[in-house]
Amino acid sequence: MKKPLTEIAQIHSWYFEKSFSSFQTYEQFINWLRIEFYCFLQSDQDALLTIYFPNGKVKVRHQETTDSLLISKITIESKCAKIGLKMKKKVSEFLNHIENYYNYSQSPVLN
Repeated sequence: MKKPLTEIAQIHSWYFEKSFSSFQTYEQFINWLRIEFYCFLQSDQDALLTIYFPNGKVKVRHQETTDSLLISKITIESKCAKIGLKMKKKVSEFLNHIENYYNYSQSPVLN
């Protein structure tokens, strides 16, 4: 059965936050994110990076906080829950990988 034209598609949305100690680490994160999703259309405006995937998009926005940390807000919006959940899983795994990288690179080297 066809849906009526007046019906609005339901948007599924997920949200992440990631903090960075400097603008340099944030820029490294953005570059890695661009490479991770290089096959998707990307748009970069001021403080907003948008990565488009089928039936949705990932938006990454940064803002500075009072304690000199940079907070990145990552929003995933999708018209299809299944595709949105796959993208959420990819972004979540990517964020975990980045977190492990920064934790490992800041740990003291044991000889």
